[in-house]
Amino acid sequence: MRAFLAVELPGELRNSLGRILEELRGCGADVRWVRPEAVHLTLKFLGEIQPEQVEEIRVAVQEVAGRHGPFKMEAKALGCFPRLEQPRVVWVGLEGEKWRLEALQRDVENALVQLGFPREERPFKPHLTLGRVRSPKARHALIQRLKNGEGIRVGELPVDSVTLFRSELLPSGARYSKFWTEILSLSGTEPAPSGTGSVSKAQGLT
Repeated sequence: MRAFLAVELPGELRNSLGRILEELRGCGADVRWVRPEAVHLTLKFLGEIQPEQVEEIRVAVQEVAGRHGPFKMEAKALGCFPRLEQPRVVWVGLEGEKWRLEALQRDVENALVQLGFPREERPFKPHLTLGRVRSPKARHALIQRLKNGEGIRVGELPVDSVTLFRSELLPSGARYSKFWTEILSLSGTEPAPSGTGSVSKAQGLT
């Protein structure tokens, strides 16, 4: 069974992403859009695992979670990989205490390498995937929508737990289900820098 470790999104952020996805669909581009309920922040893709590995993965992640406290990121700005002129993966960026997120991801990666999972060679680039481009159809319209959304503010993403998800590939798209969730439990974390506050709900792209 295919599995991955990720941070689950709160309902308010999913609703904001849903409004953005609805506007992006309006450009008519040939993109396999992700359903709002299926968007997540991936920390480690595991590939195929065996049922007996579920618990040993949990033990490893539980130890990592005990070394990290909760924090918040801000979902902000539309973008794409590999670059705007050649969009293949459409995403919403993440800003804030990136060093905390990068440290959490690095510890998760190292813990899973110890269990025999291969290390990810690509650098970790925090983002929320919205869709994957399938053909050049209406690409210019898509690029324009992405340009309009370069400064969009979407909402807050509390990073307070790590979840092991199962991924099932169906004709209608991927379906995800949860095995377990481990809470980030380190107390006495550093306070957020002054001047940070809640962000607004999703703004329009046009």
